[in-house]
Amino acid sequence: MPRPPRPPEALLDICNRWSESVEGISGDAARMEFFQSELPVFLRKQLIFEKLLKNIKAGRPYPDLRQAQMIDDEILLYLNPKRLFSLRMFLYGPGEYTPIHDHSSWGVSGPAAGELGVIRYAREDDGSVEGYAQLMQAAPAYLKPAEIELTRPLNEGIHQTGNPVDGTTIMISVYGSPIRRLYINRFDYKTSKVEKLYPPRIKKKMLAIEALKQLNK
Repeated sequence: MPRPPRPPEALLDICNRWSESVEGISGDAARMEFFQSELPVFLRKQLIFEKLLKNIKAGRPYPDLRQAQMIDDEILLYLNPKRLFSLRMFLYGPGEYTPIHDHSSWGVSGPAAGELGVIRYAREDDGSVEGYAQLMQAAPAYLKPAEIELTRPLNEGIHQTGNPVDGTTIMISVYGSPIRRLYINRFDYKTSKVEKLYPPRIKKKMLAIEALKQLNK
């Protein structure tokens, strides 16, 4: 079996150091605090991001663009062997934003290049009506390179991120261990609809199960 593609040594050294440190830290709050101090420094390492972008441009094996993620713009850079954290990159073109969504873990994010727009939402309903969510939008925040924002799981972390200006924005995010939930929620602010968004692998498995039921009728 071929080995998975390796990150550049400079990036791998940082992720290995983070892994050693995080294993000695207990609790989500303390791990978030660790990455609050680490990520701004990492975001300034332009040579690493230049290498990653050149790899993508040349179609090299790393980072692996074939791995389907929850969000279309999402690229997995590193997954801690014990799944204590993951490192991900997002590329946004002018005016591009993610759908409004929540998270299944805490996160620390910031731009390595360009400007990052963050729009947060507060959920005002109690979640008792399936497929319905009443949201209130907060004022957008705009982050410059090496500035960070924090995301918390479930209703405390409903937001969308993207690029409010011209050019391309590189967002880097560190996410913690996910809670026991196989999906995130995707929200429509205008229609107050909410739907479950599953990872492509799980969604295909669910569809296969339903298709088998139909074949066996």
